[in-house]
Amino acid sequence: MSESWSKFQRQSSMTASLIGNLYAPSSGIPSANRSRRPSWSDAKKVWNVGDEEDDYSDSHTQILKKLDTYYRKIKRQILAFQSLTTGLFPNHLEPDKKVGHVVENVFCAIAVWSLRQCYCKIDNDQGRAHELGQAAVKCMRGILNCWMRQSKKVEIFKSEQSPKDALHSRFNVFDGSEVEGADEVGQLQICAISLYLLTLVQMITSNLQIIFSMDEVNFVQQLVFAIERAYRTPDYGIWARGSKYNTNTCELHASSIGMAKAALEAMNGFNLYGDNGANWSVVYVDVDAHNRNRTTFDTLLPRESASKNTDAALLLTVSWPTFAIHDSTLVQNTIRKCMRKLRGRHGFRRFLRDGQYTDLESKDQRFYEPTEMKKFDKNECEWPTFFALMIIDGIFKNNQAQVGEYLAVLNPLLRRTTEGEMMVHYYYVDHSKQQNNTQSDSSDRGDNHQLPFSSSDEILHGNFFLFGQAIWIICQLLVDKVLTITDLDPIRRYLSPSDRPKPNLRYSSIQDSLRYQYTTNIPKLMTNSPSDTVDRKKQAQIVIPANVTFSDLVIQVVAISESVRLQQVLATYGIQTQTPKQVEPILIWPPAELVKAYANLGANKKLGFSGRPDRPIGVLGTCKVYRICSKTVLSYPLTFETNDFYVSNDMALLLDNIRSDFEFITKCWRLKGRPIYLMMLREHHLRGPQKSDLLELLTQIRQGKISSNIFVRLERLQTAISSACVEHLDFLNDSICTALEWQSVAVHEHKNTSEVGRYKSLTDVSKMPIVVEDIDYNNHEFKDRPDDELCEFINNTDTSLGSLRKHALATYELYKRGGLDWMIRDNYRVRNHLEHLLKEAATCQHWAVIRFVSSLLHKIVDSLAPSVTLLLVRGKAVTLGVFGHEEAVIDKPIRPNEIFNILYSENVFGHSIFHAVLLQELLIDVSVFMSTFPQLFNGILKLRLGWILQAMKLSLEHLKSDVEDAMTLNTLSPNEIKQLLYYALTSDLQQAPIQASDTEQNSSFQKRQMDGALCRVPADFFEHVWSILERTPGGIKLCGAFLPQQPTLSDMTDYELNFSLKIDEMLSRISDPAYRCLVVEIFELINVLLKRNAELRFTQTLDADYLISEAVKLYQQQTNSTDPFKDFYSLPMQLVGGSTGYMVRVIINYLFNANTQKTDNISLNAGTNADICKIS
Repeated sequence: MSESWSKFQRQSSMTASLIGNLYAPSSGIPSANRSRRPSWSDAKKVWNVGDEEDDYSDSHTQILKKLDTYYRKIKRQILAFQSLTTGLFPNHLEPDKKVGHVVENVFCAIAVWSLRQCYCKIDNDQGRAHELGQAAVKCMRGILNCWMRQSKKVEIFKSEQSPKDALHSRFNVFDGSEVEGADEVGQLQICAISLYLLTLVQMITSNLQIIFSMDEVNFVQQLVFAIERAYRTPDYGIWARGSKYNTNTCELHASSIGMAKAALEAMNGFNLYGDNGANWSVVYVDVDAHNRNRTTFDTLLPRESASKNTDAALLLTVSWPTFAIHDSTLVQNTIRKCMRKLRGRHGFRRFLRDGQYTDLESKDQRFYEPTEMKKFDKNECEWPTFFALMIIDGIFKNNQAQVGEYLAVLNPLLRRTTEGEMMVHYYYVDHSKQQNNTQSDSSDRGDNHQLPFSSSDEILHGNFFLFGQAIWIICQLLVDKVLTITDLDPIRRYLSPSDRPKPNLRYSSIQDSLRYQYTTNIPKLMTNSPSDTVDRKKQAQIVIPANVTFSDLVIQVVAISESVRLQQVLATYGIQTQTPKQVEPILIWPPAELVKAYANLGANKKLGFSGRPDRPIGVLGTCKVYRICSKTVLSYPLTFETNDFYVSNDMALLLDNIRSDFEFITKCWRLKGRPIYLMMLREHHLRGPQKSDLLELLTQIRQGKISSNIFVRLERLQTAISSACVEHLDFLNDSICTALEWQSVAVHEHKNTSEVGRYKSLTDVSKMPIVVEDIDYNNHEFKDRPDDELCEFINNTDTSLGSLRKHALATYELYKRGGLDWMIRDNYRVRNHLEHLLKEAATCQHWAVIRFVSSLLHKIVDSLAPSVTLLLVRGKAVTLGVFGHEEAVIDKPIRPNEIFNILYSENVFGHSIFHAVLLQELLIDVSVFMSTFPQLFNGILKLRLGWILQAMKLSLEHLKSDVEDAMTLNTLSPNEIKQLLYYALTSDLQQAPIQASDTEQNSSFQKRQMDGALCRVPADFFEHVWSILERTPGGIKLCGAFLPQQPTLSDMTDYELNFSLKIDEMLSRISDPAYRCLVVEIFELINVLLKRNAELRFTQTLDADYLISEAVKLYQQQTNSTDPFKDFYSLPMQLVGGSTGYMVRVIINYLFNANTQKTDNISLNAGTNADICKIS
């Protein structure tokens, strides 16, 4: 055994210098030819370069000997454990070896398939290529059959994303049945489904037949639906542990989202029958869902989740087998972070404070107690498997030094047995051998050289860690040069999307956008290919500076007028448009019709599957041209949908959304061909004061440039189609199309009643008056009227502009008494009248009535759930509620129906009818600003939307020129709400027009109010609180909430997001924004004092409320203030003559008079200070 190993080492050292040349991706490699069997002569072109000069050559006999050696290894180390019935592989830790894990089985199948790829190059392979291929197929089909038994779960999960409805990730290897008690924990693993789908594509591309029937095709399509929403589906992660605290809680994992993104890219337009498949066996992917996964994944990296700063699972995500991202900076940062925080002498830790398999972990309980996490610090197990992964990564990256480095450290960690070199499951810190159990808290985390490690003992008992062994065999095949990277990755995931082969151009393919991106301070050259030779003078002329993004994407804009009259009016201004009649036979559909069409995708009555979930088609999806049953169809974006939420009635916001759509398409378009953006223009768009803004935008589109980096071209639809992205919906056959009724956009004819045939000019279009009138639904004239009078008023009074508010209040009284189904007259209910009022108010732009009626009808925006997820992945928590009342905290992605239940619950709708819809507007606006101007939210960890509305009210009061101005948040248009939010986040209230004598006092008070309402804190505030807690054994007390020093410091870390959320939760108990700002100020002052005086520490509980009350008491004693709290809020934040001086004196007294008994706080001002610390 030792002789063979020494021979392997000699060969490895002899070929180490060649690895760099052998595996470098080359543009000269031809795309995979599926019709011809590859041969060794093909492979020599790739990995035999330079062998002659080193006197190293693999003859046919030597190749056969090597393959025979690996064949025996696969048979003994992998296939010996495969189940005869299901084809699954058991996990060695499970009792009686009856349970198999999906992820481990996928890697075992990849290992067997990899050797099959090697044998495919030999003509006389003795049937081994077929044998190994069928063994891999049996495993993949075994997983598929186990999942198909749970088809009911798939149907529910694709809409609900609930852990209890998730596909299982563990099965009985003998009969494929569910494991007893498996529903209780750890089954929701998005990464397991994603790895399976990605491997399925790789194997089918290599000419293996795995999918046999259309039922199975439909099931795979349903799996795609299940992972499309990975970006907002918290799961248990690849280790089936959930958060690092192991408390049976799911969280968003970057590794799961990245693997789902890669699987969606591989599945898009892929034929599951391979080269012999027909059009109906193709899988479709929602391009907008892919984009959301991509942006979420990019945002999360290099962090793994809220509780895990990094995770070794990210190595599987950014490198082989997933290659989920090709941004070299993000990839390098992620891998370096893993190496810096997780690498040890015996392998990589999975994540920090991972207690699984350590000898400190309790074997009697599945989950951890809250105080257990600290003991796992620096005692995590180390997994040598990840050294093998780093070797594979080095080979794919042509990094010779990395391959040699990790080969050297991995070889001594392997176990030599009669079966060959075996991968050890893990190495753990053996405390029974440890001489000194105490370590300094300041010791370096990576300094574990004194800790005695022992290996897991599964090999001694005849069990193999199949997950690690499979990766090690693949690693050996690559290092020994019998397997190439193109054999292991036939679909070329390791290449950037634009460089991958495109075997089928009938369906849209996701690829790179046509752009060049440059990193900071590194000038780049634009050349046609890496081999281009450019002289230095030419190079100097085409250097593009850092931080510049160049895009040559041109958005084709097609303007569609709903009527001939509108077309004539726009033509007078030089804007050429088309009507739906003029573009025939091309059909223009509303977005809802596309949703109806996709509802047939993957539907299967035998399995109980409906089609695609009822999700709206995003803007990227509406920019494609669709071929449906010999028809050519386009759809306009949701931006122009009139049946959507009422914000579409605001013309200014519509124009802003159009520009946002252009920017989004320019940034996120990843499909082949140019996007077509349909502008559905309606006559009411020309009403109101924004008429000139619309004409200006259309003029910019006609000129071809919206901004410096957004290029558009106004085209006729017939001309634009030739260069568009075309999607063939082949799953819609003639029988389905004839059974459905499709609704296309029709031409609206508006004729002048007095002069038939003459079209109105632009000046004849009716104008919209501006209405500023709020609704007080608590006190109004209809409050105590009987039902008959209310119905009589509604029936006999017209719904003109002057009576809209009265109609709304009268209908509201009936709504309170009988709900939406209260009968006003025959076949006319409260619901019908409210819908009528909504249309009339939208025509008049009466925003108070629009919001009031929309809330009574329980209207909701379709895109709220993605907006919440966008905020969460950027490290923000979200609360929905009314200022001064209880709020609902959203700290993980939730479903749309859950958001609906929160908004129309007693905590929101019950306290304020307007807030139920205002919070929706605000949530959309905040998510837009988070994407475009994330710096606006620096220092804001928790986005308390009810409090942000309060900050906007304060800003509005500042902006009012007249004290008697009736303008309120309810009367503002949605675009004005968006502008007011921006003002609240950016404006310096010190510059507001206020009385000169009160400038300083009012500005300090207003600034505290604004910062408190926005929940803004200084930079590194939470790290400062951590430092204070380290010097406060008695813990911190605030508003009745107590934060103990232990186990807080032992369970959490200062860089952990959950600690910051815990501190913010304590601050959220404060109901007064100005008081909250004072609490933040006093914590900052305490941090400065402790930092400058290292010997100081608090010997008793740090009571923040007591310190502030003492500071206010001291201020009252010196000034005799009659309203001390309000006057203290108005003090400037300075040491002399300001609030800082009073608080510093109180803190110093508190530090040096620890034994002084605290006296009862006097009531400084009961009216001002009442209920400051009630839970808001």
